[in-house]
Amino acid sequence: MERLAGLNLSLYQVRNTLLIVLVLYISLRISRWIYKAHRVRTRFHDIPSLPRHPIWGNLVNAGERLKPSLKRHPDYGFEEIWQELGEPGCFLVDLAPVEDRGFLIIAEPQYVEAIVNPTEEFKYSIPKSSNYHPLKPVIGAESIITKEGPAWKALRKRFNPSFQPRHIHSLTGSIVSRVEIFVRRLKYLAESDSTSFKMADYAQDLTTDIITQLTIAEDLNAQSTPEGYGEKSFMGLLTASRRLSGMVYDVGQGVGLHMIDPIRPLKSIFYESIFNHKLTAIVKARISSTDATSESKSITQLATSGLPPNKALIRSCVDQIKSFLFAGQDTTATLIQWICYEMSKASHSSQHAAILARLRHEHDAVFGSHPFSALPTLSTSAAAESEAILTSKLPYTTAFIKETLRLHPPAATVRAVPWEATSLSLPLPSHPVSIAGLQIYPSIYLIQRNPNVWGPDAHLFNPDRWLDNAYLAGLPVGAYRPFERGPRNCIGQELAMLESRIVLLSIARGFVFEKVGLTGQEPVGGGEKEREVWSNHAVTSVPVDGMVMRVKMSEEAKSQF
Repeated sequence: MERLAGLNLSLYQVRNTLLIVLVLYISLRISRWIYKAHRVRTRFHDIPSLPRHPIWGNLVNAGERLKPSLKRHPDYGFEEIWQELGEPGCFLVDLAPVEDRGFLIIAEPQYVEAIVNPTEEFKYSIPKSSNYHPLKPVIGAESIITKEGPAWKALRKRFNPSFQPRHIHSLTGSIVSRVEIFVRRLKYLAESDSTSFKMADYAQDLTTDIITQLTIAEDLNAQSTPEGYGEKSFMGLLTASRRLSGMVYDVGQGVGLHMIDPIRPLKSIFYESIFNHKLTAIVKARISSTDATSESKSITQLATSGLPPNKALIRSCVDQIKSFLFAGQDTTATLIQWICYEMSKASHSSQHAAILARLRHEHDAVFGSHPFSALPTLSTSAAAESEAILTSKLPYTTAFIKETLRLHPPAATVRAVPWEATSLSLPLPSHPVSIAGLQIYPSIYLIQRNPNVWGPDAHLFNPDRWLDNAYLAGLPVGAYRPFERGPRNCIGQELAMLESRIVLLSIARGFVFEKVGLTGQEPVGGGEKEREVWSNHAVTSVPVDGMVMRVKMSEEAKSQF
């Protein structure tokens, strides 16, 4: 009995100890939440914002515009807040204690320029936000996207030569060969103009084939491999990459039960191990390869030339390639979808019909009248000649793409100003305000649609604005920033522009695209206007429906066959 009583006493003490530890832990967490909320709530009152509740801040009034059930990008919610506040140059969204920092949403370029450029205190610009941490399974722990300071600078210096315009344009032939497959797939769909498809799937397969060939000299045949086979099989590299991207929690989409999933981390570990294992084997082979007979050295080979192929280098290269695959395929695929969407409006908009006619006229003038003559011309031209064509003979094509990027930017950045920062302030009209401790979100969507920046037609698709030198000279510095600016701008912007030019040249004259659903049109017999397709947040900004379309051959193309 005494032994049993002693055992019960021991269990009682253990239970009480655990209870005390639990209470202390909960108290500590609550105290931290209160401290975080107080730290944000008592500052930044000079920055425009919705009314802030003493306890909840903007969790309720901003949360109504950002909740996941709306199935839209946070930019639309920020736009509503911005308009309600009278369209200020910037405003505060206080989500503490869910977020331990306030969000400074920027809608005018002068505020971004004052913050993201290098300073004496922040030599390489202010750091990226911790909101990028969930991306680590997709882009790696050593990614150039998330690295800071000298480590980032060293990576950027190593990979910069591979993304210089001269090298990128030397890859035109490789890009053209992949776009030819894309065109053949569209021709197959056009044979049955009643077949609808998701342009997202076709565009992502195309950009995957391009980026894998250029970065690791590996043809994964994404465009010619059916789902469930090869690298699209259950254990395939492409499946692992895309599943990992799909498992990243959406930033700015609230906190909910969707984040409580005990299986999710296990699936993430599983696909990450497949991704890393397969990519490591490829990178090892490329680093040690001495083959110089390929059409051009891969980005991996150029970046590692002359460096010892040790484990650290291989691990770093794997993470950079993961980053390029993630950023290169998703953002450029989204751009291609919006290009096709803007062309599809020609069927019901006289303005867009005139734009498409002018675009086609430019292509006829450069490549001849055959609607599919651009790719053969580029593939048989010398590198210098094709570069001259793509960079200097197609001003309206470039304007079309830049206008698409202005209205539909596929990505953005979030920075975090350290609490101890002393040199950064917001140049408000009344007086400078310290922004130490804030997360900075330059909303490219707001900046590039802001009528105070771009004029009263800011919401209209108008490529001609890019050919009006007087208009462009009047724009504020940094008004156009789809690839961001400063030292941490997008390293792959030249490649993205080259890909999109070649794609647009290959499809503008030969195909007619029709948006299926979410067209923004009024019914023929009258009635309520259909909602126009919008963007959702899936790591990057993507069309909510995958850009469902139909395609048929143009009259010019039909006459050639």
